[in-house]
Amino acid sequence: MTVYQQNLDEDEENSMEKIIKTIGLKKEAILLDSWLYILKSMLAIGTGYLVGSIFAVTRLDMISVLLGVMYNLQATNVTAVKGGVNQMLASFMGAVTTGILVYFFGPTLFTIIFGMGLTLFIALKIDYKAVSPVAIFTSIYMTQFIQKDMLGNPSIFLTIRLRMLALGLGVLIAIIFNFIFSFLYFRNMTFKRLEFMKLSSLDALKLTKNYLLEDKTESGIDYNKVFSGVFSNIDSVIGNIQTMSKEPMMHFSEKERTNLDVLSKMADSMKIMVHLAYDACFTKDEFKFTLKKEEISSLEELIHSLEKFSFLGIRESLKKPSQEYRPQMARVEGIGEVSKQRALDDLNLLSHEYQKILCGVTDIVS
Repeated sequence: MTVYQQNLDEDEENSMEKIIKTIGLKKEAILLDSWLYILKSMLAIGTGYLVGSIFAVTRLDMISVLLGVMYNLQATNVTAVKGGVNQMLASFMGAVTTGILVYFFGPTLFTIIFGMGLTLFIALKIDYKAVSPVAIFTSIYMTQFIQKDMLGNPSIFLTIRLRMLALGLGVLIAIIFNFIFSFLYFRNMTFKRLEFMKLSSLDALKLTKNYLLEDKTESGIDYNKVFSGVFSNIDSVIGNIQTMSKEPMMHFSEKERTNLDVLSKMADSMKIMVHLAYDACFTKDEFKFTLKKEEISSLEELIHSLEKFSFLGIRESLKKPSQEYRPQMARVEGIGEVSKQRALDDLNLLSHEYQKILCGVTDIVS
């Protein structure tokens, strides 16, 4: 094979990789079990349509059945059940509040305006931080999809019954599918979530390295925006792990419980790492100093080590993790550079937390 042919084959291989990345899902999406979610959604919504069509009542409102299915497909059973209960309560609240107004005044402009206002008021009274979209939808539903009795008269009772039965059927089907699919991915879900968390944390650490080396006193890097997204991802992963450890429907073995505890501690250490990185960026932003490349060598080593580390193959990624990573801790030479030393202390503590993660590998039970 000539050099030209070899280069041509490499170009074709690179082109294929680019095409696959373009049309495929991102690695982060795959780590969140997106393919299983798509499959579960297709099967669940198909089942919802078939089952909903069987019953004389629910076939009148397939929209509520199918939305009930899709709203409640969650990663964990506990989340799905709690979400389903909350949706049923929110729907009932929206139905009753608007239904009373419709009963006395009919489906008029007045009813639509004050029905929505009353529904939002009660929802905010229950939880001022969020308003359930299900309650909003139900309030609209009660003025635009009023059912009639056998005599042809508008019936608020029949409308509420239809909405609750259709939504309830969708919620039930979603809970069943969540339970069935939980057996397919629960055993490896924590490892995948932590790998996702690692990739997100790497973005924050790489930004921190570039930001601390920035020569300009007014850096153009918006570290707050990046860290905001990373913190959101981290809290989501930790929430999944905590919820999964409380799953009453999943019977984890003693080995799996041990591994779950170890991985949970690793997640906490990674969260601390990102907080320390943020503090280093904030300190640089506040006091306008610049670190030298040799002063952040520990951070560069950490990033390099973390890129090689994989939670998906955690036992094989580093056979002897404590010997693979030994960063040199940096200190400021000179008196009075307290703010600069604070940033370096953040990096040193960050390395310490990463060392705890690597040492935790030996606690994973095979």
